[in-house]
Amino acid sequence: MHIYKAKAPMRIGFFGGGTDVSPYPEEHGGKVLNCTIDKYVRCMLRPTGKPGVTIRSLDLSTITQTVASREWNGNLPLPEAVMNAHPEIDGVEIVMFSDVPPGSGLGSSSALVVAMLKVLDAAFELGFAPHDLAKLAYRIEREDLGISGGWQDQYAAAFGGMNVYHFGAGDAIVEPVVADESALLELESTLVIGFIGDRQMLTRNVVNDQVRRMRDGDTLRYHHETKAFVDEAVKLLRAARIPDFGRLLHEAWEVKKSFSPHIASPLVDQVYATAREHGAWGGKLSGAGGGGFMCFCCPFERRLEIEEALTAMGVRVRPFSFTRTGVHAWKTQP
Repeated sequence: MHIYKAKAPMRIGFFGGGTDVSPYPEEHGGKVLNCTIDKYVRCMLRPTGKPGVTIRSLDLSTITQTVASREWNGNLPLPEAVMNAHPEIDGVEIVMFSDVPPGSGLGSSSALVVAMLKVLDAAFELGFAPHDLAKLAYRIEREDLGISGGWQDQYAAAFGGMNVYHFGAGDAIVEPVVADESALLELESTLVIGFIGDRQMLTRNVVNDQVRRMRDGDTLRYHHETKAFVDEAVKLLRAARIPDFGRLLHEAWEVKKSFSPHIASPLVDQVYATAREHGAWGGKLSGAGGGGFMCFCCPFERRLEIEEALTAMGVRVRPFSFTRTGVHAWKTQP
């Protein structure tokens, strides 16, 4: 009897975030630039030989179980919804944990769904290609559970790497951005990320407010501007003009804040101002807004200074590296 494991990466969204949230991509075409990082959601599946499914979240210290009727206790709605999408699967225990706290803004919820789907695929040979994983993960989160958000997180977890994702009414197009490894390494060397606080309770309201304002026409032009930054950023990356990439992050952040007054809390503004005072070219909040991880692009020689200033404010600075691949699964012996 084998044990199956999977890990799906999270991502830093650089440009275009919000244009992947319906109805913008269907009506205008969405475009997002992001890159996966070495922060993962990790899953293990163990056949039990007994009826029922048990799911354990180690980082949340929570267990949910079902025997025959698939009536869950509701403690872990995302994993429960994944299993509900595959009612034929039974007699397993699934254990999981995340490298970062909930509400990170790094796409951890989507990474969880993609990792679970991949481990089920490995154990039961479901035949999922990366596009299949991303689309099914989106359906489970956005349609089955009604969680507000866009498409980029699921695709990043499934494909991995630094890509532009083009979203429309049909399938997404995945465009790899940088062939020169040194450009990615240089960008990585200038980036600082840190966790400023839990945004989980704010996420749905922030996203819904952005969609409402866009539908009303209040912020549609800001979405167009945000999308236009993607092409400019790609040109800068391919030319390895990293300081200009960082300055463009600042311009894009100023536009992104116009999506909704709830995106940047007073704490977010304070942290951002502190990073800029200590030399950051630019930065942004990762995810929909309200809190979570922030990312700053800065001169290499100012990194430690910025990290120390952020730490003094209570920001939990985390080391990271870019990753080049998406979700992985493998099997092992007990």
